[in-house]
Formats: sequence, C-alpha cells, structure tokens
Amino acid sequence: MMHFLEDQANLLPSSIKDLQARRHFRVSVGPILALGLLQLPVCMAYNLVMAITTDFQSTTYTTCNAFNIFPTTSAAAKSQHKVWALACWLEFPFLIASAWLQFRFYRRNLRRPVRSVGCLMAIIMAVSSSSVLLWGTFPQEDGDSLLHITIAVSLFVSCAIYMAGSFVCAKYYMSDRSGQLHEEFTLRLKSGLVFTYYVWVVVMWIFYFIHQKFCFPLAYSVFGMGEFISCECFFIYLCTAYFDFYHVYICYDQRLGFFLSEM
Repeated sequence: MMHFLEDQANLLPSSIKDLQARRHFRVSVGPILALGLLQLPVCMAYNLVMAITTDFQSTTYTTCNAFNIFPTTSAAAKSQHKVWALACWLEFPFLIASAWLQFRFYRRNLRRPVRSVGCLMAIIMAVSSSSVLLWGTFPQEDGDSLLHITIAVSLFVSCAIYMAGSFVCAKYYMSDRSGQLHEEFTLRLKSGLVFTYYVWVVVMWIFYFIHQKFCFPLAYSVFGMGEFISCECFFIYLCTAYFDFYHVYICYDQRLGFFLSEM
C-alpha cells in the first residue's frame, strides 16, 4: 500500500491543467445582497424629491380638492414611472435571492417550533417581491383602478405579515447567540425598523379614513408621509439581510465550480 502511495505521488502530469495552479476565490453574499436591495429605498427618496420639485401640482392633487403638500409614494412613482419601473425590475432578482437564502437559512438554523414559520416568511417575501414587480410594471395605473388596489392590498398585507414573522424568527435565532455585539446591534436595528413601520402604518390608515370621510386639509399629506416612511422602513429592513448573510460566501473552485458556503 505504501508503495502505491509513493508511486501515485511521483506520477507525471497528464495534461497542462495539472501543471497550473489551482484557482479558487470567494465573495461575501451580504454586501452584494444589501447593495441590490438598497435600490428601491433610494429610488423612492428620489421619486419623492423629483415629484415635489418638478410635478408638485399633479402629485398632490386629491379628488375632493383638499389642501395637500406631500405626495403619496404611489403618486411619486407614477410621476417618475420610468425610473421606478427600472428600479423594480433591477431589484426583483435580489428580492428572490434573499427569499431563497432565507428559506435555506431558516430551515437549517431555526429551532423546530419556529422552523415552519421561518420558511413561510420566506415564501411570503417571494409573494411581496411579485407585488413589487407588478407595481413597477404598472406604475401609471390610477389610484382607484382595480389593478392598483389589488397590488397595494397584496403588498401591504404581505409586508405587514413578513415584518412581524421574520422579526420573531430573528429573535429566536439570535437568542442562541446572545452576548455577541454584532447580534445585539442587528436585533436593535431590526426592532427599531419594525416599531417605526407599524406606528406609521397605523397613523397612515387612520388619516386615510379621515381623508376619505371628512376630507380635512393635510389629512392626505399625513397619509402620504406615513406611506413613505413605512415603505422605507420595510425596504431598509430587507437590507438588513447583510447582517444575516455576512458569513455566507459565493465560492469558486477549479474542480468543484461555484457553490455556497455553509450558512
């Protein structure tokens, strides 16, 4: 047996590839995912600024002619529909990739009582990603059209469920790693975004019904502000995937090809 090993070590190379150095590298998933997911919150801020500076009258118009100074996110997206459509289509692959990574991550790392909840949250994120893509595909639909209402309701429900469910899963996962500074910072950031999201969602819907019922001045402005802040919180929350997958790498090996490191 020893003679066989010695002969194998002394074998001559059979091709030029055997003489080349073995190539391999790895790239962290976290920064790539965070940069890809950052497109929509940046684009929403851009849409708002451009709507106020270049299209203020049409984006603040209300059917009851109430005084309004703050465009809704939908009106701003409609005003800058080409930019918004491009951003939604560019972000969609990153949203699906994040949902897939979360599904694998939850299935492997969560404890049994919440494992199914985590997988369900990943599926809900994929559903909300489809709603975002539809919003980007049809940004010029009127606010009272059936398609716009369907997209808005689907996106709101899926986002609200995902924010709550994924935060619970994060608490379960990070409770096993308590005491680490990185995990504590991530949990505080997520909890702050979740709290701000739900506060402004409640404010948003209260003032929406006030506007619809009484058409008070500036009521629709508060609704628009709540819609903008809650949407920003949701999409920035998705960017915290950086902290969830900073330790995951896309690896390449000359013999094995591309593969993901362990989560």
